[in-house]
Amino acid sequence: MDTEPKNKLTNWWNDGDSKLKKLLFILSSWWTDGKNKLIKAVYVSLFLHFVFGIFWLLQYILI
Repeated sequence: MDTEPKNKLTNWWNDGDSKLKKLLFILSSWWTDGKNKLIKAVYVSLFLHFVFGIFWLLQYILI
């Protein structure tokens, strides 16, 4: 029985290399592909607002 995954993405993700490097590669190639920069900037802005909002909320609750 062949249990090896057939998906090339799965093979690439699980080839033993650093997951952080692969995640950074995915994010950087997503940003630099030259398409839909405005929507990407909105997504990044929303993500940063969400992260800072969580930290602000934690500070507000804990102090």
